[in-house]
Amino acid sequence: MFKGGFAIWVFIGAAWSSVPEPVLPLNEAVQTAIRANLRVQGAALEVDEAGDSVEALKTRRYPRLELDAAINRNLTTQSYTFPEGSLVPDSEIGPIPPENVEITSEEGTTKIVSFSARQPLTKLYTIALEICEGYVTTEMAVQKVRWTQQDVAYLVKLQYFEVGRILGDLQAIDESILFLSSLSDLVRNYVDQQVALEYELLDVRARLAQRQLERQRMVDEMITAKERLNALMGRDVETPFNVEHLPLPHQVVYDTDESLLLAFDQRADFIESQLAIEKAEYSYDVKKSEYIPDVDIHFSYIKLYNVNLIPDAEAFVALDFRWEFFDWGRKRDELASRASKIAGAEVKMGEVRNQIEIEVRDSLRKLRTSQESVGVARELQAAYREKLRVMINRYREQTTLLTNVLETETQLERANRDYNKAVLSVWGALAEYEKAVGEV
Repeated sequence: MFKGGFAIWVFIGAAWSSVPEPVLPLNEAVQTAIRANLRVQGAALEVDEAGDSVEALKTRRYPRLELDAAINRNLTTQSYTFPEGSLVPDSEIGPIPPENVEITSEEGTTKIVSFSARQPLTKLYTIALEICEGYVTTEMAVQKVRWTQQDVAYLVKLQYFEVGRILGDLQAIDESILFLSSLSDLVRNYVDQQVALEYELLDVRARLAQRQLERQRMVDEMITAKERLNALMGRDVETPFNVEHLPLPHQVVYDTDESLLLAFDQRADFIESQLAIEKAEYSYDVKKSEYIPDVDIHFSYIKLYNVNLIPDAEAFVALDFRWEFFDWGRKRDELASRASKIAGAEVKMGEVRNQIEIEVRDSLRKLRTSQESVGVARELQAAYREKLRVMINRYREQTTLLTNVLETETQLERANRDYNKAVLSVWGALAEYEKAVGEV
């Protein structure tokens, strides 16, 4: 694994820059990105959002308190007439009222204040299910944060290795530039001695200029790679840093079955797929609870001001019962839809499980192949280095052509890059394996 697996020294002299820069260890780069990466921060906000939704759901378990107040301005005069004997047609004292009585309202304003409290009873079961569903949603958001962190950590490692690859290629091209500079001086002496031709000197100088131009291109590529790594870490893109040299890691072999068990236990996307099934089941239960009638306790108090004709206050406690006893099959169809979501979540978990198995096995195969490629690249590097030594000695002795020397130098420069790439491919395969098993 990466933990503790890096040497602390950097390339001496920082081949691509004359200004020393602070060394950024890989573990520090990963931890910085996990904390400050913008994608991670965005995923963390979803956790807060889900948690706030759960807290809001909890308040629905308590009584609903409402206060209404109004001031009415009477724009028309209202008149009420009680005909003679309308209350008591005949009594010992005669009809009541004894004659027609007309009552009119007074102009002005009427003030009304109303207070009510409604406590759900049977609905508490549905609310409890919704709260449980909210907890599952929150945990899914947490797993999304973990998955984002794992993905960002993987991208940081790859970008870190990309910087290391460019740095290694710069070291190889600097070695080539140094060799071609020395060879240019040697050929220049041969041209002065009329042992070599002018076009041969021009060929060496052209190759030297080409290497120097390529070096500048690599320096620009290095700057861009560092800016991308800074962006992944949530830092200013121009923050200076240098990377550690990546030595050849020890050869490791991981058991496939143990790796799969570790992946199923740690992969955030697999855990999230399991939680998706649980959420779908709670959603089904919430919809099913709609068959239960709603029973609430309701208290209400109303107070009227500037009213003399009728009682100015009213208070009551009621037990409210509401039941939609026939819905034309709507709840049945909605339940069927929720059941389909459960089945879909189970299918999705199966897909994720198969994908994890493929990724783990593929990462193990890549790790094995990359480890084997290092030995081949090392042997080729050593062979071409020795061949170049022989060729330059022969050229000094005038027993071989300059083209043979230049061809061998090109082969060595390519072999140096291939060895650097092979070493970094092992680290890349390790990073892919760690992502496959759910490690940061």
